[in-house]
Amino acid sequence: MHYMRKQIGYGVLYVFVGALQFFQTLLVSNVYDTSIFNYQFSPGSTIFYTASLFTILLTNYSEGIVKTRGLIYGVIISNIALTLFSHFLLIHAETNATDSGIFLEEILSFELSLFVVGTSLLFFESFFIVYTFQYLHLKMPKLNLFLIIYLTMSIVCLFDSVIFYSVFFYEKENFKQMLIGNIVGKQITVFFLSIMFYTYIKVNPNTKNVRVKSLKDVIHIFTFQ
Repeated sequence: MHYMRKQIGYGVLYVFVGALQFFQTLLVSNVYDTSIFNYQFSPGSTIFYTASLFTILLTNYSEGIVKTRGLIYGVIISNIALTLFSHFLLIHAETNATDSGIFLEEILSFELSLFVVGTSLLFFESFFIVYTFQYLHLKMPKLNLFLIIYLTMSIVCLFDSVIFYSVFFYEKENFKQMLIGNIVGKQITVFFLSIMFYTYIKVNPNTKNVRVKSLKDVIHIFTFQ
């Protein structure tokens, strides 16, 4: 979708990432695996959410602050809308004793606070990604691009793992297992997605880095200037 952005526009990408953010939160609530290192991890958090963050970095890299701001707010708004609609549908399902109502309850079984904190973290981490990436570019211009990409996403994803799981799963008996599993899973995902990101921009001549002149320009994500 990023490669075809001039043909299909960025709106399709906004909607897709917004829907992906909603879907990954549902997975965090209900789906976990223990097949790697015997630690619990959710594909929604380790893969889908990390991929969403990489999309924000890719947009910032190739399009600059204005398009990145559009993507961030597009994802946030679509995620809020999907969450509210799903919550109202869940309330309706809880009053419906039919098989379809019970089925909807099972699918949409989530805590509303999970989406609120997750969306807030996404907004903050989007700014964190842009600022960290641009900081490394401006302050360490000789640093290899792959390392800049990897360090940026590794730091942000480590922050996300610690904050998100500490807020929601600290009191669970398997908190340590879930936290370590999420950190390990995310870092593995970051490594492979960094390779894919770096390869993509190197083989695609139309993807050039749009740099900011100063770190103050990153603030425009919030100021709309």
